[in-house]
Amino acid sequence: MVAESDMTRRTPHDLTTHDELLAAELAADPEFAGEWERLAVARMLAVQLIRYRAVHHLSQRALAAKLGVSQPRIVELESGEKTPTFDTMVKIAAATGLEFAIDIAPAGRTPQLVGKAVRDTPAHVYAGASVLVAAR
Repeated sequence: MVAESDMTRRTPHDLTTHDELLAAELAADPEFAGEWERLAVARMLAVQLIRYRAVHHLSQRALAAKLGVSQPRIVELESGEKTPTFDTMVKIAAATGLEFAIDIAPAGRTPQLVGKAVRDTPAHVYAGASVLVAAR
């Protein structure tokens, strides 16, 4: 058994935050950074679906029925690991009332078409374009 004096005691102020860990990983691994940016839309959609299910007290099976898809498809969408198609996002919006906005501009230029409500959302660079992804 390790004596308490031998253990490093950490306070909440000493702990690394998720954002700090992510920033370090993005800076250290360009391949990871590229994949992280590529999946921005998938992560946003996953968060919105999970939030929608929680607010509406729905199981994955119940949401699947509402969308006309299988429960494994909901698992896939909620994983945030596969970018949804435009048609999938349209189907989700139509069935749930969720609203999605994607503003795409050339890399280096800030997307400007999306309204003020999402202007504080950072844009992601993907495939040579600056993509602003938001949901409401």
